[in-house]
Amino acid sequence: MPPTLTPARTRVTTGLTAVAVVVALAGCSNSSASTPSAGSLDFSFSYPSTENSPYAALAERYMEANPGVTVTLNPIPSENYDSVLRTQLQGGNASDVIMATPGSGTTLSVISLAQANLLAPLAETNAALVDEGSKPLFFVDGEQFGHPTDISITGTVFNEAPGVAYPESSEELLETCAALDGGTSLFALAGSVPINGGIAAVTIAATNVYAENPDWDAQRAAGEVSFAGTEGWRATLQLIIDMKDAGCFQAGAEGSGFDAIVNGIGQGTSLGAFIPGGAAVELGRSSPEAELVVESFPAPKGAKPFIFASSDYAVSISEASERKEAAQAFLDWFAEPENAEGYADAAGTIPITGIDGIDLTNSTHAPVAQLIADGQYTQFPVNIWSNPSVFDKLGSGVQALLTGQQSVDGLLGELDAAWDSK
Repeated sequence: MPPTLTPARTRVTTGLTAVAVVVALAGCSNSSASTPSAGSLDFSFSYPSTENSPYAALAERYMEANPGVTVTLNPIPSENYDSVLRTQLQGGNASDVIMATPGSGTTLSVISLAQANLLAPLAETNAALVDEGSKPLFFVDGEQFGHPTDISITGTVFNEAPGVAYPESSEELLETCAALDGGTSLFALAGSVPINGGIAAVTIAATNVYAENPDWDAQRAAGEVSFAGTEGWRATLQLIIDMKDAGCFQAGAEGSGFDAIVNGIGQGTSLGAFIPGGAAVELGRSSPEAELVVESFPAPKGAKPFIFASSDYAVSISEASERKEAAQAFLDWFAEPENAEGYADAAGTIPITGIDGIDLTNSTHAPVAQLIADGQYTQFPVNIWSNPSVFDKLGSGVQALLTGQQSVDGLLGELDAAWDSK
């Protein structure tokens, strides 16, 4: 029997990170890591803070399975997670286990951190979770530095409860935005947070760029294509401007933070958001009246819908940790199928054990189930971009597009320059 995701369409009440995200919604916590109590298997754990965090749930499960072990949780506000944790790692005072991202496309990417000697290599027991094609995202010189947590599906998260039909094309999307009541927006956007602006742009590019050319990133790495020379990227950035003009985002989106997403969905003033699919479960816990589902971004008429499905998060061990043995024991436990499935259930994602044959019926991912079955997806691009400055430039550039301080051509040129600056 294929694995299933937690049913959530009748009324989401289980498991944002996704946002976490990295893409998670903001919470409150101390920004400095606490020290765990003495004990041979005790360790500390940092991750983006969210209500009902799947990382906290994972740690609780581990402590239940190992009586006497203490996992000291050190969540960091999501909006500052990258900068705070990077500073802690460089200062040698980060938690023993941390959440990171695969590849080299963000400031907390596994490869970037490993090359900076900030992560410890993992035991060979974790290697089986990484397929051959994904090894460049987790391995450096034959050593593994990140343990993939799950498989995330990235599109848009949409609330079906108000009864507004999700647009079937980008042209219909603009018409829907213009027809909505003045106090309601189709999407909530945290425009002042580069990570959310960047995710929005990449999500739109799924249908404009990657549906036609899933190998675009590899071709960009080979110098065969460019942002400025790809019409799909130009269309993506122009559509963001058109969406603002059509009222698709809430008023003041360019200056909004993650709270605009939580409040917008919770209060019904926004119907959707650009956040990873797993965030629907966590966000649903704070908005129990919502009926949240994952959708692909509407494709232009005549084009095919497309989505991203890949391992977008990892847990790693800090090189400065004095509890590496305890941290590795936790990762070994996490790798066991029942524990990987338990985490995915809490996170609203797909177990790292595999996507083939998974039953998405009656889950938040039901609207994209056929896309997954038909192979209409590829890896989240940022994981394999050349360096963190590309995604940073994209995220901040989206805000500049919304304020009129940047042009489409100008941003495309900056993205190419950032890529080539590696």
